[in-house]
Amino acid sequence: MAKSSSSLIKSKLVQVGIYLSFFLVFVSGIFRYVLDPKDQTRCQSMLNDGWWQDPPSFTKWQPAGCMMHTYRPTEIADCLEHARVLYVGDSIVRQQFFALAQTIHPDVDMTGAKHVDRRYQFKEYNLVLEFWWDPFLNSSRTIDMLKTTASSTADEQPQPSMLVIGSGLWYMRYRGEDEYREEWQDAVDRVLDAVQRSSKVADAVVLTPVEMPSFDLLSPERERTMTMDRVQSMNDYLRRREQSIRSLTPITIPYVLNKISEGAFNMTEDGLHFESPVTTMQAQIVLNYRCNEQLPKHFPMDTTCCYHYPVPHWYQNLFFALFLVWVPIGIFVISSERPMIRWLRHYFPSEPALNALFAFGLGVIYMYFGDRTQMFGKAQKLYDPTVFAVLMVCMLVAGVITLKAKKEGDHGFLNRDQTDEWKGWMQVIILIYHFCGASSVSGIYNPVRVLVASYLFQTGYGHFYFFYKKADFSLGRVLNVIVRLNLLTFVLQYVMDTDYLSYYFTPLVSFWFLVIWMTLYVGHASNKSSWRWILGKIGVAATTTTIVIHVRGVLEKIFELLYWMFRIQWNAQEWRFRLALDGWIVYVGMLCAYATIQFSEHRLSEHPQWPTVKRASVIASVVAMALYFSFELSLSSKFVYNRFHPFVSWVPILAFVIIRNATVRLRNMSSKFFIFFGRISLETFIGQFHMWLAGDTKGLLLVITHPRAAYGLGWWLNLILSSVLFVHVCYYLSQSTGEITKHVCAVLNPHQQPSSAYQAVPLLPTTTTTTATTTTTTASTAAATATVAAAATSPAGHSSSQLTPASETTPVRWEEDECSLQQPSQPSLLRRSVLLWRDGRVRTALFLFVIGIMNRFC
Repeated sequence: MAKSSSSLIKSKLVQVGIYLSFFLVFVSGIFRYVLDPKDQTRCQSMLNDGWWQDPPSFTKWQPAGCMMHTYRPTEIADCLEHARVLYVGDSIVRQQFFALAQTIHPDVDMTGAKHVDRRYQFKEYNLVLEFWWDPFLNSSRTIDMLKTTASSTADEQPQPSMLVIGSGLWYMRYRGEDEYREEWQDAVDRVLDAVQRSSKVADAVVLTPVEMPSFDLLSPERERTMTMDRVQSMNDYLRRREQSIRSLTPITIPYVLNKISEGAFNMTEDGLHFESPVTTMQAQIVLNYRCNEQLPKHFPMDTTCCYHYPVPHWYQNLFFALFLVWVPIGIFVISSERPMIRWLRHYFPSEPALNALFAFGLGVIYMYFGDRTQMFGKAQKLYDPTVFAVLMVCMLVAGVITLKAKKEGDHGFLNRDQTDEWKGWMQVIILIYHFCGASSVSGIYNPVRVLVASYLFQTGYGHFYFFYKKADFSLGRVLNVIVRLNLLTFVLQYVMDTDYLSYYFTPLVSFWFLVIWMTLYVGHASNKSSWRWILGKIGVAATTTTIVIHVRGVLEKIFELLYWMFRIQWNAQEWRFRLALDGWIVYVGMLCAYATIQFSEHRLSEHPQWPTVKRASVIASVVAMALYFSFELSLSSKFVYNRFHPFVSWVPILAFVIIRNATVRLRNMSSKFFIFFGRISLETFIGQFHMWLAGDTKGLLLVITHPRAAYGLGWWLNLILSSVLFVHVCYYLSQSTGEITKHVCAVLNPHQQPSSAYQAVPLLPTTTTTTATTTTTTASTAAATATVAAAATSPAGHSSSQLTPASETTPVRWEEDECSLQQPSQPSLLRRSVLLWRDGRVRTALFLFVIGIMNRFC
């Protein structure tokens, strides 16, 4: 009892700590957003701070708190629509000019005299890039340009789409010690006065700071005049002036350009002029300032620097109102005993359903704030083998120290704890894989593809086993699985304004579930009569899905029909790729389930040759596993591997299953850590898209508001905190989704009653007596238990003759079927029109039709 009380206290303290963390994270995010209005788009963060992610190669720059965009020539042309970009200044500005020109056309000619003007015309992009050599910013044409007060006439040069102008080093080098500062300030003031006086100087002006050279590489003459004190003093003046101006022409001073060059210590020979990686990144920073706001305001939103997220659409606001207004009102009404209010209870679902909706809504809104607002920062991914290895070791240690072995009896082949553990460790690996951005490494990508195939193997195995043994093809069964799988994804596609297929695993599992259901439903009365019938149906299904997947035009026609009817825009090519990668493994799972059933029914384990066959199978599995990894590592790239994957993924999967079940001790041993993740694997797989990752999976979410939260130790602290919040939200999403599924199934199919039948639903959280005690309220748990008990003792549902005797079943235990169908009595002719509405099939069809029609307006 004392131990139980101590565990309860520890659990409460952990919950309090997590809720306090949520509170502090949200409060700090709101304070940063409100108290720093100039940086609400993270533009000032990008222009003032950042660091190289990958020295000494210098290809990845991380702005503070946001994700930058790498512009391609067509995007540059679309942004700089006035077709003229002007650079004015010294050799530092000239190097940035060359970098932009090479970004548009890598073969641009940069040879010739140094101190001259340059002009490049890119006719294919309708762009003109000009550079004026004016190191003192005092030439007559520069002064005349800065005097612009009206729009250009036909005889004048068109207004620049972007003006980049800068100076400073030449003043220090060639002006006297007493004159350089005053003359430079006059030049800078002309630029700042111009943007305050007129809105026609350019569409946007970038005044570059005075470069901070690498002083130890400067020549003696330059080192004598270009000192750190002088550079800092000049840049301090720019900061003071920037704070005081009220410009009509947009202008910025990107001090981060100095940080880009300062960190690239091996990218300069003279300490002043830097090589292409540095200047190209400086040019990209300027483009991000100028162009990011013009990027499309739709999914995927993987650029967050200098970017306003779109205002929520009506359907997003509808969900917000549901979760934050309607549900709280409903909770108040249900809990109230006032007669004036009690009559409103008819307009709200039960209290457990409302509590579940509220918890579910808070999780979804957390995702929205994380990935559709600037409240939280975002960071770019960068694969680091050391970080990946450390996280994998931590995962392995957590799994090993929570191992448990059940000593009593043999829990059987692919028992429930084992399959939950299998889903769990695969899910943790996939999470680490996504977080670290390891998809670029073929040796990691290939095994991860096998993990995804393993989920689909479980889909084929579990659903075939259920349908074959229980023969329950009811609407309730289908609704339970489909609603449970798709609820979170369905809501997120509207709240986050994304694409349903982008959460690719939910559509995959849903598609293959329907294939399995249809395969076993057709002629299901003969399923147990002949093995030829079962194998023949599987063969027909495999042929049909192969035609749908691989024959060009089939998916396209289906998707065109969906677009014509409901404005559903799905990418047939992407969906074909996803389906084709694992087009066979589901059928392997189905065949494996059928073989397992036949093995049990024929008692082959009692055959005298079985021990020999088992030992040979284990040895063959070890060899097969080694050969698979040798094969996948020998391939040149992941793109080559993808061609082989559909035909070889079953090898390591079956090898693992055989090895994992080789002995009773192995079958009875499992890890609590991995089991926990296995039971929330659906929510972690979908939830990671917006509350662990960010930028629609292209980046990482920063819940720590400090600008350098993604740098050094801050990266690890953010990982720990964001992971705790992520897992906590996923756990309660899993609990609430199960409760909401019950309610949705009851509404769509009102004659169904819950039963105690277990369901085989890979990727869905399972329910046991132990986990049932962790539901949100004691009352809801008691109600659920009473309902299940009533259903188990009632005569409704399948007769005992339809169920397989316990001695013939596999030890696999699947979660409870929340939506088994009890067939209603045949309605009379007079009441048929009324009872038609009560038919679950009619309600489900109407619900899908209404959703489709509403989608036309989204």
